[in-house]
Amino acid sequence: MAIADGMAINCSDLQAVGGTRLIAIREWVSTDAVVFDDPNHDITSIKDVGGSTATWGVYESRIESSSLTLSATNEGKEFTTYDCTVSWFIPGLTAAQFKGLHDFEGGKCLMVMVIDNNDNTSGTTAPSATFADNKVIGVSNTLPNQDNASRTQQFCTLRSIEGGTGAAFSDEIGVTVTVGCMMYETPRNYEGTIALGATGLTLTTA
Repeated sequence: MAIADGMAINCSDLQAVGGTRLIAIREWVSTDAVVFDDPNHDITSIKDVGGSTATWGVYESRIESSSLTLSATNEGKEFTTYDCTVSWFIPGLTAAQFKGLHDFEGGKCLMVMVIDNNDNTSGTTAPSATFADNKVIGVSNTLPNQDNASRTQQFCTLRSIEGGTGAAFSDEIGVTVTVGCMMYETPRNYEGTIALGATGLTLTTA
């Protein structure tokens, strides 16, 4: 792709804030239907095979504790690798929280959608929020020898769970969860329909 345009910095860019507003995760299924818009570097649809939508779990975290981090390395003429990690802190160590963390175990292949605190939604009440500004990791259309998005070997996996009870009354109790992947392109934006569930703990893409 030729470099035909530069990049502008707007006032809104200078006023942008850090942190994430929402982290959504789902497990890859080999028959998922994913549609890419390569010229615009977008994803236009993610659906369960035979279905009209795909369901994601929404993971809440303590405010100002979650982040998406990218680290790029030039691998030569053909590829640049992007090590992508998403981390968030879950306060408390309840049985329900541990069960939710157990769902990540076993080498499950994941896709992750991150919406930062600058997202430009058309609404904030489910299901009107569109979450137009988002980043998706674990879903890629690079490596031309792979003809199926579920076999590019660039999906996310659980990397670590760290934390505990602490010792003093003032210590934090909870865990930091980190998932990540190695991709051969920058994270894409999801341009399809996103609907937040009534409880705020699920969302669907279509």
